[in-house]
Amino acid sequence: FHYCRRGALKIKLGQIKTAKADLNTAICIEPLLLDARWHRHLIYLLQDNDSEALEDLNFITKHKKNHADAYQSKAEIYRRRGDITMALLSYSQAIKYNPQEDETYFRRAQLYESRNDMILAMEDYSQASQINPCRTDALIKHGFFCFENSYWSGAIQNFTILIPQDPQNAEIRMYRGRALIKIGCYQEAIEDFSAAVHLDPNNWLAFYHRGCLLRKVYPHKAMQDLSISVLINDSFNNLNAFLHRGILYTELNQLEEAVCDFRSVLNLDSNAAVAYLNIGLISLRKQNYYEAIRQFGNALRVDPTYIRAYMCRARTYHTVHNLQKALKDLTCAIHLQPTVQQLYILRGQYLYEMKKLDLASFCIQHAAEMNQALGSSPIQQAAVHSFLQNHNKAIQCLVSAVRVKPVPSLFILLGKTQMKAKKSKEAVESFKKAIEILDPLDSLQSLSPEAGEVFYLMGICYMDQKKKIGALGAFNNAVKICPNYADAYYQRGLCRMRLQQAKCIQDFNRALTINPKLFQAYLSRAAFYGIKEKYTKAILNCNEAIKIQPWSLRAYLYRGALKYYKKAYACAAEDFTSVTTIDKNCTLAYYNRAVCYHQLKESKKALKDYGVVLLLGSRKEIDLKVLINRGLLYLELNDYYNALQDFVAATLKFPDDSKIYHALGICHHRLKQLKKAVKAFNHALKLDPILLDAYIGRGNVYMDYGHETGIKQAQRDFIRALHLNPLCLKARINLGYNFQVLGKFQRAWNQFTIALDIDPKCQIAYEGRAVVSLQMGATFPAFHDITAALKLNVSAQLLTNRGVIQQLMGGMHNAMKDYQAAISLNQNFALAYFNAANLYFYDKRFKQANKYYSKAIHLDPNNESAVMNRGITCALLRNGHGALKDFEQAINLNPYSAHAYFNRGNFYSGLKQYHLAEKDYSQGR
Repeated sequence: FHYCRRGALKIKLGQIKTAKADLNTAICIEPLLLDARWHRHLIYLLQDNDSEALEDLNFITKHKKNHADAYQSKAEIYRRRGDITMALLSYSQAIKYNPQEDETYFRRAQLYESRNDMILAMEDYSQASQINPCRTDALIKHGFFCFENSYWSGAIQNFTILIPQDPQNAEIRMYRGRALIKIGCYQEAIEDFSAAVHLDPNNWLAFYHRGCLLRKVYPHKAMQDLSISVLINDSFNNLNAFLHRGILYTELNQLEEAVCDFRSVLNLDSNAAVAYLNIGLISLRKQNYYEAIRQFGNALRVDPTYIRAYMCRARTYHTVHNLQKALKDLTCAIHLQPTVQQLYILRGQYLYEMKKLDLASFCIQHAAEMNQALGSSPIQQAAVHSFLQNHNKAIQCLVSAVRVKPVPSLFILLGKTQMKAKKSKEAVESFKKAIEILDPLDSLQSLSPEAGEVFYLMGICYMDQKKKIGALGAFNNAVKICPNYADAYYQRGLCRMRLQQAKCIQDFNRALTINPKLFQAYLSRAAFYGIKEKYTKAILNCNEAIKIQPWSLRAYLYRGALKYYKKAYACAAEDFTSVTTIDKNCTLAYYNRAVCYHQLKESKKALKDYGVVLLLGSRKEIDLKVLINRGLLYLELNDYYNALQDFVAATLKFPDDSKIYHALGICHHRLKQLKKAVKAFNHALKLDPILLDAYIGRGNVYMDYGHETGIKQAQRDFIRALHLNPLCLKARINLGYNFQVLGKFQRAWNQFTIALDIDPKCQIAYEGRAVVSLQMGATFPAFHDITAALKLNVSAQLLTNRGVIQQLMGGMHNAMKDYQAAISLNQNFALAYFNAANLYFYDKRFKQANKYYSKAIHLDPNNESAVMNRGITCALLRNGHGALKDFEQAINLNPYSAHAYFNRGNFYSGLKQYHLAEKDYSQGR
């Protein structure tokens, strides 16, 4: 150990060779001295000997799997070697054992970014910034990713967080300004650009964007900004500044300056068609027509599909009376964009001037037909208006038509159009008028199938109005008139389903008999079976629906949900994966798959999917559920810091939910932030004064204060919870433990007994009462209670506790049986090995004791008692080297342990090293 420490000091002094020699000596003496290997690997890194360094790191991680720094160092070596996969694995292991290290997340994010796994990279950057809010480089990466992927709100949020941390960063303000433009916040954008140019007067982009924003409102200020921008940067990157300044000069009638700017654009990019076009327009204003034609020709040479250039050149040709070329250009423009009415009118005008009257008439007539919706018939006009989503105009046309000719077909068409316009009440009236004409005697006999469709449409309207009884009557009439109307049976089934009538399944069956390809009927029948908890039948119907529409998101989503309810979580996750294959932006699929992974204990996959949902953005309710679920998952993983972050985010979205504040209190409690935990529980109780869990949680926090005042406050909270619900087991048991801490064992015993009266199968109550009985000296009742607890649930902890009780009762053989049973049940339970070793030691079976102490230390390296006892055992077995090593390790674990110094002093005394023995006796006093 001393060689190791000397080697470490020499490294700091730059004495690399002697340091390496000391470390090699330390490793030769003690091959398992991991600190020596760690320092030696640092020397190898200085010598660029990555292979040897990696060998030392592998040895460290083999013998100490939670050595986060070793994994991080391995990751750096793999990264230098270009082995990205191994580097990622090592960073992940480092994060697993030290999740609070922001640098590890950041470096892993860089690797993901190099592999183009941007979502994972952004998750890690986000995590790094959450752990260390001052980590501006991670926030910048995340913000730029959001900006580049047009996620404007996310970009704005990141840049807003960055600005207070780095208020002098002009680039961040500039990018936030650009994002604000995208969401229409122009005033705020101007403020950001102004701040950017104030902080960095050489920021040409900020001047450019502010100039573009101010063009219409403050043209002279915009001109000044654009001029400064091109003054700072007159390269190709700032081509748009020249272009916008040229357009602004044109609007201010400064034509020569405008031409200069457009020519500057062309000098930078000879393929900028818009610059040629603007020079041509300026030439046109100067009445220099042939120069204008030449410039428009240049624009078309660069971009042969530039419609505006064709139109401008056509008008210029018309001005110089070259009608043939003007007509040719207009024809090209129409070919490129045949839906523009104005082009046909211009072409007709030019043909008229060319005395081609028939062609001119055809063009004008075509333009008129476009304007009058392909004819003068009201029905045709209504059809076109309806197609163009102008439903109100379509209704007006049809109302005029039915006044002239009140026939059923027009009323039906009017009703359908009103349905498209979401005017279901008016649609019902139109359908009723159609029925009155079709069936004036109201007999429903000898009606045509057309009447069946009318009743069907009436039923749909009633369903929109939530008038289920009226809808049911309309669907009944539809199927009476048309017995083979599959859609009517299906809609009647839906109506009956909402009325909670079991006959709905008969309608779905009949609809599918008539039309076996009716996709919706299969899904509705699956929904019915799902409500009845007949999940197998529901899944079979989803299978049939998927056969009809293999790319249906709803079918896969519903089948996945049904499999989840059937507890087939892996199969459900496969269905949700199919949805993400079809639509990569379906947040519902990612959310549900995350829930499945959560149930399957595949935590990494669940966390990844929860993160994807939050990155994609969804409804407020979904985001809230994601934050709560992910927070609960972090709690299960004992990652209380990240759980805390999620619950804090959840409170921002839904500040009135007391249960979220309760969870927040638990996180603060687990992180030893006791005052914050009490504050969170207080807030939860303010929102819900009868929330029992909040009282119990706050009581547990007060218990952890460790002083009598806190314990009394905890007692009051547990009593309040019992006052609200005397049958609350958690409050009763916590009150029992509270009395136990106060030394009121009889009262504690009473509370545990009441808890067992409430629930005779409460294992915790049996265990608590056993401990209290033991403290009161009643070993047999304690043994009885711990045995009762074991009958309810066998665990290594309970077996070990019973072994301790048996040992106190003098039943050493039975105690050993319990310890061995605990070890058989859980071979990683260190306490069972330790107690069994103590029993072997008591029986003077030192070899077995030594073996079990070693196992206990392997499972719990910080158990100083096990280390010290093994040292005593080694001394008794004449293993002096092992004994000395263990005593030193015990002292390292607890430098204030008098027993460790005393035992080592005895050891030195036995070796007649009285000076060292006296030193240890003095230290231990």
